[in-house]
Amino acid sequence: MTARILVADGMATNRITLKVRLAAACHDVVTAGTYAQLLQQARAARPDMIILGGGFVAPHPVQICEELARDRDLARIPVLMLAGKAAMLPALRAGAAAVLEPTVEEQVLLARIRGLLRDTNAGHEPQRSMAEAQAEFTGQPVTSGVTLVADCAARALLWRHMLQRRLNSRFSICNTEEALAAAAAGRAADLYLIAADIETRGDGLRLLSELRSRSGSRDAAFVIATGPHRAELAAIALDLGAGEVLPIDLGGEPGVEVATLALQMQLARKKQSDQRRADALRNRLWAMTDPLTGLYNRRYALPRLTEIARDALREKDSFAVMALDLDRFKRINDCHGHAAGDAVLRDVAARLEAVIGSSGITARLGGEEFLAVLPGMGEREAWTRAEEVRRVVEARPVMLPDLSGGGHVGITLSAGVAIGRCVSATFQPERLAEMSLERADRALMSAKALGRNRVMLAQAEHAA
Repeated sequence: MTARILVADGMATNRITLKVRLAAACHDVVTAGTYAQLLQQARAARPDMIILGGGFVAPHPVQICEELARDRDLARIPVLMLAGKAAMLPALRAGAAAVLEPTVEEQVLLARIRGLLRDTNAGHEPQRSMAEAQAEFTGQPVTSGVTLVADCAARALLWRHMLQRRLNSRFSICNTEEALAAAAAGRAADLYLIAADIETRGDGLRLLSELRSRSGSRDAAFVIATGPHRAELAAIALDLGAGEVLPIDLGGEPGVEVATLALQMQLARKKQSDQRRADALRNRLWAMTDPLTGLYNRRYALPRLTEIARDALREKDSFAVMALDLDRFKRINDCHGHAAGDAVLRDVAARLEAVIGSSGITARLGGEEFLAVLPGMGEREAWTRAEEVRRVVEARPVMLPDLSGGGHVGITLSAGVAIGRCVSATFQPERLAEMSLERADRALMSAKALGRNRVMLAQAEHAA
């Protein structure tokens, strides 16, 4: 993926070298040689990422990171800092999304850029800082599970010993088969720390790919640990979806703290991703369901009817359309109030859904009007199902809320049933759906005219 990248470094040669390397990868690069220029370019160019090098007289790059993280307009731009090992921990604490040594190989640099851009495009907030992630996970109840897959049992035990004192999570140690089996059984970890070489060279990356490809574990966070002479695996791991790459021995005390911050950030990003998915699912449900009854709404039901008609034409099959309407519903609102009317609609919707179930779709089109569509159903079965709905609604009164004075009210409904089927190879699904619904509506009006509380089947001679 291409992006606009702001390269900020006090040394002109460093800026030029980085610009050439990034431009060769088709990135749009702007540069800054001072802190003032950095701020000006960041606000004017709105880059997707800032690569922050050294060479600044003042402020220090770590201070620059802190200032950017505090800036409301710029805090969401991920900062990749190029600094030595001694500056790694302060930079991460200051808000850097990642820190690489200035001599980093080009393939690793580009892979890290791709990973950070992937996170940003997915809605992550990498500039939300390691320090904020650490604060979020310090002193909180244990809610995350971390699975360790190392190259030997001793290494896994050492990882757990070093990390569990700092990271408030549940730790489990697994081999490859156990990790895959747990994920398949619905017990995926929130984060996997995996050795790049478990039993054979590169098999940790194969495990990463397997877990990323499976529905039960694809949304987990992943960190790969590489040996001292396996640095070439870092770029591959990042491109496969790892959020971070760490040294397999985790280093001394500073290295363990860096690893802890990295894992905290990955868990924070996963938490954000989970929340976004939940929000997106909720928004989709809101867009396609009726808020009062929980049934599908008109916006979803009518296009879905067209899809069912298309399937019927392709398979040369039939489908049933039921138009349903509550009898004398206005009297309930007039006599008992709208709270009572809402209670009736919810109760009837539940009974309708109980009868139709997974054999079709049920929707509230508006007011007291409902719709049911049942694929693969003929006239006799459709009429029987509609009659079952009518009897279930009539069978017992609806309990009214105390707000409406309590008590019960009887309710009935009328139904019109039409069968849609293929009668011509050139017939369009949109037209078949429209005609089937029109015929069901006409049959419903006939049921109303003949006294209500009955099911009418659309006449065959009017079939599409």
